[in-house]
Amino acid sequence: MNTQRITTGITILFIGIILLLSQLNSISFNWVGIFRYWPLFIVLAGIRMLVPKDQQIGQFIAIGATVVILGFLTYIGLSTPKEPLLTQLLKNKGLHIHSDDDPNDKTNYTTQKLQVPLDNKIQSATLNIDLGATSLKNDSTTTSSIFTAYNTSGDYLLGMTTHGESPDKININLKGKSKDKDFNSKNNNTYIALNPAIVWKLNFDIGAIDAKLDLSPYKVEVLDIDAGATSLRLKLGQPLANTKISMDAGASSIEISIPKNAACRITSDNALSSTSYEGDFLKTDGMVKSTNYDAATEKFDFNINGGITSIKIRRY
Repeated sequence: MNTQRITTGITILFIGIILLLSQLNSISFNWVGIFRYWPLFIVLAGIRMLVPKDQQIGQFIAIGATVVILGFLTYIGLSTPKEPLLTQLLKNKGLHIHSDDDPNDKTNYTTQKLQVPLDNKIQSATLNIDLGATSLKNDSTTTSSIFTAYNTSGDYLLGMTTHGESPDKININLKGKSKDKDFNSKNNNTYIALNPAIVWKLNFDIGAIDAKLDLSPYKVEVLDIDAGATSLRLKLGQPLANTKISMDAGASSIEISIPKNAACRITSDNALSSTSYEGDFLKTDGMVKSTNYDAATEKFDFNINGGITSIKIRRY
């Protein structure tokens, strides 16, 4: 029996299985947490050198020691909370840092679905969303509430506060943060639903990998998006008297769908390398507008800035 081959094979198999399960999001394994126990591999090498290779008892001891050490490292990797490498290094040096971005934040965070109960007196609402690395989506409306929000990942927390601006106006603040600064962001989607009977002012500050928002059922008066998204897709309904939409994004591209006959004007400080507009548009320096913009009583006004290199306007 080749003891060295068996122990090496067990070690490689261990690493492969842990990596596979981590990629499948079946486990959360802290590789940094087990690194501090690297001297155990020196101990294992010493055991393999000391035990007699030509005796079966020595071979069993070497294999058993390998299994025990790998089992211990598995326990450490699965049970130790993840932290960024810099944080752990500072802690090892006796320095401690706080993971909270805002120590004065009094928001209560949860993994449960959040909602603002329906109040028939409310005619308009301002929604302020401040989220980190989560995809922002909406797949439904709500008529039983003013607003709802939930996240699909158990490792991402949402918190909400509200206050009334007046008897018929409400201000809603939605924030998000991860339980663990080193959490796996896969399958991390935040879904929101708005009441379509209310006039909305929307302010989105999102570091989303992807933002896909169907706002067509809603009465949107103002939409302000500050995003670090690589892709931003919007679908809008009919504009109000003057629906103002402002975008400052690090997105490489933006795709906006608007109703077939909706009037719109687009201004930008950027020299867009790629533009695509469906319908009749007039182009001038720094501005593009539909041919029916000047005569329309209901229209969109887009102001687009940031690192955006291309924009597409689609009609539906």
